[in-house]
Amino acid sequence: MSHLAKRLTAAALAAALGGTLLFQSPAMAAGPAVPAGTASPAAATASPAAEAAAKFGYEISFPKHVRRGGSLVFTVKVRNRKARGQHYVALVGDFPSGFRRIKVVAKPRSVKCSVKRRDLACWITSLDKGDSTTVKIRAWAGSRRGTATVRFGVLATKTPGANLGKIAKKVRLTIKAKTRIL
Repeated sequence: MSHLAKRLTAAALAAALGGTLLFQSPAMAAGPAVPAGTASPAAATASPAAEAAAKFGYEISFPKHVRRGGSLVFTVKVRNRKARGQHYVALVGDFPSGFRRIKVVAKPRSVKCSVKRRDLACWITSLDKGDSTTVKIRAWAGSRRGTATVRFGVLATKTPGANLGKIAKKVRLTIKAKTRIL
């Protein structure tokens, strides 16, 4: 039973009993007992990559407005907050048709980036616990007005020989950066 379901069940029971159960018992907080050798459903569905991604922080800064034909710089900072050991991070960016060109303008030596049309792929190596790295991308706006939403995605792995091309296909583009082209 999920944590939310346990809380809702406890709240419904407390309401039915007239508010006598206002706290959760320690046995319920610890969760149901699982026999040794079997995996719980939550542990079976969570992947190591998803757990590693939760231990990383991502910050994106960019201008909210740009003139037609002008350029703007996206600054993407990746920080290893809690993951122990050396990690490798794939940073993927998908720029919409509102941008005519993109270019990586600043990055550390250990970061390998490639730009193909309006798609960005960067391989960030050697992020130990507490380390961070920053990648700056310059994008030139097109000649049309409107809102352009750039989507970024990241995926962390511990495999040093992983192929960026294969990992980039698995990355979900969930981080959005909206800019108005005036």
